[in-house]
Amino acid sequence: MKLEAMLWMLVLVSVALAIVSPRYRAQSLIAVGVVIVTIVAIVVLKDRGEPVTSSLPRAAAQGSMQQSQHVDFEQFHIEKLDKEDPEGKNRIAVAEIRFDQIRPEWGSEPGTIGLIRARLYNDSARFTLTDYAYYLVVQDCVQSACTTVYDQRGQAAALVPANQARDVVIAIRDQVRGVPTFKILGTPNIILSPMSTRAFRSALAPAN
Repeated sequence: MKLEAMLWMLVLVSVALAIVSPRYRAQSLIAVGVVIVTIVAIVVLKDRGEPVTSSLPRAAAQGSMQQSQHVDFEQFHIEKLDKEDPEGKNRIAVAEIRFDQIRPEWGSEPGTIGLIRARLYNDSARFTLTDYAYYLVVQDCVQSACTTVYDQRGQAAALVPANQARDVVIAIRDQVRGVPTFKILGTPNIILSPMSTRAFRSALAPAN
């Protein structure tokens, strides 16, 4: 507050000098402009409050927060069902499910990916898959060199009877207001791996 008062006093003095002495009018007006810009900068910094501690850009930090909240909600839902049916996570082994026909769906901007489409196979002979966790990796391959430019973990519900398959869609969540955080410059290579399974009692389907 004291600094702002001193700066305002300097503005008044410069204005008075510009009026009284035409010789120093140009220099005084320049000084007034500099001081006003400084005052505005001080006010803006004060209004911001505490600084953002994340090293990510503001948009990317918001996107990561939204993704974390989304995953946390899914995890909470699975944990609730696990308490109701503890055996649900043991009925189908991870090795008994797989993704195939994995393909990206391009976004509205060149080189962007909005969705990943795949076919989820349940090779269990007895149980219906009700939920699964996945790990998604997007690589950009340029001149035979592939670099990971994005990865995502998630969980989703799916009703896939024993020895059947269903098409699934996975949205790229790391976006803020529709602005993607990566672009494919070469050829995309999509790696989609199952991480865990659930076959809850309410949706069990015995083999025919």
